[in-house]
Formats: sequence, C-alpha cells, structure tokens
Amino acid sequence: MKKLFSVENLGSYDVVICGGGASGIAAAYSAYEQGAKVLIIEKAGIIGGNLTIGHIGPMMGEYEKNTFADRLTKLLAEDKFLSVYDFEKAKIKLTELLDKENITIFLNSSVTEVIKKGKKIKQVIFSTQNGLKSVSGKIFIDATGDGVLSYLAKEKIMYGREDGLVQPLSIMFTICGVDEKQNLICMHEEMDTPLKKGNYLQLCKDACASGELPKTVNIVRLYAGLNKGERLVNATQENGLNPLSLTDYTKAQVELRKQILQVFNFLKNNIEGFENIKIKDSSDIVGVRESRRVKGEYLITSQELMAGKKHKDVIVHNASFALDIHNPDGAGQAESEGLPPQPPKYDIPYRATLPLKTDNLLLSGRIISGTHRAHASYRVMNIATCIGEAVGISAGLCIKENTLPKQLKVEKIQKVLLDKNINLFN
Repeated sequence: MKKLFSVENLGSYDVVICGGGASGIAAAYSAYEQGAKVLIIEKAGIIGGNLTIGHIGPMMGEYEKNTFADRLTKLLAEDKFLSVYDFEKAKIKLTELLDKENITIFLNSSVTEVIKKGKKIKQVIFSTQNGLKSVSGKIFIDATGDGVLSYLAKEKIMYGREDGLVQPLSIMFTICGVDEKQNLICMHEEMDTPLKKGNYLQLCKDACASGELPKTVNIVRLYAGLNKGERLVNATQENGLNPLSLTDYTKAQVELRKQILQVFNFLKNNIEGFENIKIKDSSDIVGVRESRRVKGEYLITSQELMAGKKHKDVIVHNASFALDIHNPDGAGQAESEGLPPQPPKYDIPYRATLPLKTDNLLLSGRIISGTHRAHASYRVMNIATCIGEAVGISAGLCIKENTLPKQLKVEKIQKVLLDKNINLFN
C-alpha cells in the first residue's frame, strides 16, 4: 500500500463517486436505490456539472424511456416543447434530488491521490479548504469526465486522436433582447437562414475570413432560449490546447472570454433583430468535450456504432447521437463539410465500463472505453447519464452481494433496468 503523510479520514462508504455531473448524479441515485451508503466528491461548489455551471442545454442524445436520463429531462424541463431549461433552477432541483439520508456530498473537493492495495482502491485523498482529507470505500466510480480517478489508479489512459489533438474547448453563453419577430435558429452547418444582408451561414464565414469573428469560429450556432428574445450561443472555440494542462486551461478561459465579445458584437452589428441584444450569462467553467478515455475490457469503435451493434451485456440500449467531432485543428463544428455521420441506434456494453487494472472501480460517462471517434457520439449528457445509472446499479448490487464489478453477473444489472420498464433488447 502506498503511504503518504497523515491526512484525516472522514469515514467509510459503500460507494464513492468522484464527479457530481449528470453521470455522477445518476450513479449516486441508482446506487442509493440499491441500499448503498453513497458519497459524491465534487470539485466544484455545486453539483450538476454541465447541467448547471457548464451552461449546456439542451441535453442531447437518444435514449430509452424510463431511464434516469428520462427522469432528469422531466425534472428540469421548463417547456415540454423546448429542450432547454433554467440553469439556476437546475441547481436547486438537482440538490433536492440528492438530499437523501444515505447520500453525502463533499463539494469544493478535488481528488488528488489514490491508495491501492493490490488491485483494489482502499482510499481516495482529496483537497479541501481545510487541507487534505481522505475517505475509504468498497466500490469506486470515476464520473470525473477527465478520468482523474482512473489516472491516479494507474489505469491505461487514451487521449485524443492519433496526432494527440482533442476536440476544442468552448464557453457557451446566453443573449437576451432579440426582437421577438426574428426567429433565427442555427443548430448546425446545414441549417441556413436567408436574411436581408444575405444568408446567415455565409455571413458567419465571411466574418471569420475578415477577422470580425475569431479564426476558429466560422459558424455561430444559436439555440432557442427558455424565454422570449433569448438565444443560447454555441460558437467560441480554442483549438490545440490540452484541457488537463493548468496553463492551457487558463489560456482557454482568457481567450474564450474574449471570443464571447467578438461573437456578441458580430451578432449585434450584423443580424437584423439583434441590434438590442445583451449578454445575459455564461458558463462558469470552460467546456471540455474530450480529454482522457480509459481502456477497459471492451473497446467501443465508431465502426460498430455505425453498424448499430448490439451486445449481450448491454446496459444502455438504443442510444444514438452523431459522430459529433468539433474540428480539432480548424474552424467550425465539423471535421468536414456537411452533417456528421449519424449512427443507427446502438448498445453500450457493460465491459466498456470495467477498467483493466482495478477490480473495484467502474467507469461512467464519457471516459468509458472507446476510440476517439466513438467517444464523439456517446459523450453527450443523455447517454452519459444512462451509463451512470447502470454503473450505479452495478455498484449497489456489488455491495448487496459482497462482490466486485467484474464478478457481478450482468444479468442482475439488466434485471433491475428491466424492472424499471427500461427496454434493453427490442
């Protein structure tokens, strides 16, 4: 066992989940439903991740009814006709959801070290405003999004595509004051709208070429806002940076804030009905689409997603989203012209959540075992939430049966999902 200087141990839990975003929330609640004593360790001062401080809406990705993703959508929805929600209300609703006797949350706590004995994690150490603390656990779930727990546990890590680049970093923001007669929406490169000054997409490209927009921004995506006259703006983009680097992450924060003003001014000065817009709010954190992925017992590929592959050890059924790779080394959302490839409905297998080297660790969300291109589809929140639900069930069952995730029969996880009326095989 690796020895460190003495730190205060804050107790022992059945299931310790690192990361309190959508995937971690789903895992925590699902483990709790199985009777486990659960702890969430979250680096931010609020749970929710991209659902709250990440300022990302709508939740994307196809999924089966009655899943935890379905539950979150219904919980957060403000308008059944719009796939957007109120980020401030989401903070309240998600906190209330996890306000359970057997769920503990440590906020402002960043995991810094792992103590292993053999192939099992015994403790995680995390930093707090009162110094380093530790907790013990039986089953651990990595829902950090960046694979922090897996990295510290010395798991095999994958990063980016073959040349080492990852998808760009972004910050989303909301504008208000759009003329209610202007119904301009632009969700992707093929969604053009004619305006008095010309086609919207061409205006974006021309502004990028002239320097009015950043050189990486040749499309300003506009999603319908929750309130009249609002748009959620998805446009800012910093390429070539490593989101795990302290200096790169800070650089992204600085440059992306500058880009917000450039995009805002472009819209205000060029788009009819946007003359009186204001910036309402923006993400509190830099949006990271891709960082670490963890090699597991099964590697998901884009080829199998495009073939709609099904698995006997399915834990997420009929998932689907485009191979949505925002250009890692150029402008715009897509790697090439046109819409990205759209897979048919596919399965996520349980084996992809089982890392190679640690017996009591489960992978959740976008860090599961898959290639760069496959990750681009299942990385989105709805699918990540469904993964979290399944691994949370697995963790809870492991506690009940005093076993480990690799020894647990997947049929038992499937039975719990089927008992919730979640389709797995049709």
